[in-house]
Amino acid sequence: MRIRRAAETDLGELQRAIFTDMSLAELRAADERFNRPPDSLHIVAENDDGEIVASCNLIRETHRMRRHRAELGGFVIVPAERGSGLARRMIDYLARYARREWDVSILDVACRGGTAAERAYRGLGFTEWARLPGGYLDYDAIYDEVRLYRPVPPLD
Repeated sequence: MRIRRAAETDLGELQRAIFTDMSLAELRAADERFNRPPDSLHIVAENDDGEIVASCNLIRETHRMRRHRAELGGFVIVPAERGSGLARRMIDYLARYARREWDVSILDVACRGGTAAERAYRGLGFTEWARLPGGYLDYDAIYDEVRLYRPVPPLD
């Protein structure tokens, strides 16, 4: 398994494998927002056959009082790779990058409450710090918006 920065040439594979409900134009717009150095990073994971099996982005907070924080988003892993430890490897990769490049000490994420995503983030060492009841309206379902954080340790 290889984790690396996403490239524009990955967009077709990302659409086919992960973001099937998005058009290529929508995916390109998202990539332009989430893969813009120096304040954001979009990574992918490739399996041994070179297929993209996961995607995640990280955005550094730019306000002077929050520059020690970065927010995760768009974290998706194909079902066949879930439970393989890939999520932990990707979070660790992003944490090291955030600490080294931005001196970030806190990773922050928002997700739908009561879902597999919330359980996964808790399993990855994230701690809830806020919950907004009814914060997400997803088609016909209503979810709490749950905010979680994870400290980023200093580099060795």
